[in-house]
Amino acid sequence: MNSRKPIFALLAAGLAVAVALTFVPYALVERAGRAVTAILPGAGEVTVEAPAPATAPTFDVAGWYAERGEDPARHGVYVESIDGRRVLAAHNPDLVFNPASLLKLATSLAVLRAYGPEHRFATRVYADGTVGADKTLKGNLVLAGDDPTFGDVAASLVARELRARGVERVSGEILVTPGFSFNYAEKADDSAERAAKVMEMKERATGVGEAPAGEPRFVVKSYPLREILLYMNAHSNNFVAERLGALVGGPEGLKRFLVEELKLPAEQVEVERTSGRENNRMTARGIVAVVRALRAEAARHGMRVEDLMPVASDDAGTLRRRLGGTPLEGATIGKTGTLTAEVDGGMASLAGVVYTETAGMVAFAILDQGNRIAENRELEDILLAQVIASQDIPRPINNGDVRRRLLPATSLRVEPEALAGLVDEKDDEKKAGDRKSDEEEAATSKANAKTREAARKEPRESRPSNAKASQKTRKPEPSRADSRKREAQRSVRGRGRR
Repeated sequence: MNSRKPIFALLAAGLAVAVALTFVPYALVERAGRAVTAILPGAGEVTVEAPAPATAPTFDVAGWYAERGEDPARHGVYVESIDGRRVLAAHNPDLVFNPASLLKLATSLAVLRAYGPEHRFATRVYADGTVGADKTLKGNLVLAGDDPTFGDVAASLVARELRARGVERVSGEILVTPGFSFNYAEKADDSAERAAKVMEMKERATGVGEAPAGEPRFVVKSYPLREILLYMNAHSNNFVAERLGALVGGPEGLKRFLVEELKLPAEQVEVERTSGRENNRMTARGIVAVVRALRAEAARHGMRVEDLMPVASDDAGTLRRRLGGTPLEGATIGKTGTLTAEVDGGMASLAGVVYTETAGMVAFAILDQGNRIAENRELEDILLAQVIASQDIPRPINNGDVRRRLLPATSLRVEPEALAGLVDEKDDEKKAGDRKSDEEEAATSKANAKTREAARKEPRESRPSNAKASQKTRKPEPSRADSRKREAQRSVRGRGRR
């Protein structure tokens, strides 16, 4: 018997074992891609399914722009389900553009996370003197605070509260502290003069000064932060965004937040102004990440994303006349961004979420560079409608019958309050500055739903009273904007009939 045979047999067996062990790690890795199994103390065996990778987009955005004579390189688009599992459209998603006022969404997120939705700004009211029998304050009246939304309604509230406490006139000056602002005025001295005109206290003069020592007579508490953010995003108010941005460290603090908290690549984020003015940089994918985080932060506080952003075609503001007459109306919550040609050649942007039937909430960001602002806005509306229609059906959350009142007067508070029922809804009519748009549109809010239906049935010109007049009436040629609007309506409605 050959004594070497057992040795050869052992070597062969060892080689087989080594080969088998070589494939074990690959099998484990493959299995790990499907599930992760762990043993937790007191909980037994727990299996956690790994998230599925996002599906590749099927909508050809580059071709879509090219068909319309657009340079695809000047556009950035990213549309994705809120859970990140499904990409509906992507084009230049990681190319940096100027986000314009879409940056206000990042400012909203940072401030909301730092202060919470119920935070209120305090304006302290000091009566620096004594009040005589003639109800005249013998001294100065001082307003101290940094409420970025302090305006006509708040000033009227201060005056009414003073009169309820026996003060009808001021013999000295009405002063404000350096950080005080009225109706979004940048300079404190201008704010003092304008606030005094509303209060009508017959003061000798106005100016800027420091708050006196001691306790204030009372404090006016602003609208809660959640209402301020909704108003800011609806009207794209730059002043409010700058003031709120200062609370989180200004441009440097906001960029640090986006890089460190949201983990956005540092080279894809530049912040010069927290309002989105001037030269800022973000990507479409980065903006969608902000939208997703804002939605999550809202949910953490028991809110919905529409509590912080306007509903297209329903709420007052820059989205008031967008997406009207399409199934996206009432299903889209978003924020606009606009820059004139002086900055980066002009920008028109749109970002937010769309509620859909199958994918749930879909987040999107569309960035269009160029000075044809109106045309780019039309393209944004049509593109968004067709991307959604190609893969899903929009689900409106609001029928437009009742429009929300932004910054309602009844949200203001006085502590301690001397007179019950100080404010009511009628005080909203005193709002000034860019709040006039709310007042102008409020006149038609009750007939909003009926107007939409009539617009779909009636032609733009008046109907003739008889057949002869009908023959003389020529229907005007459709404009390019009308054609694009009908294109969006046909594409989305066609999807809805499937």
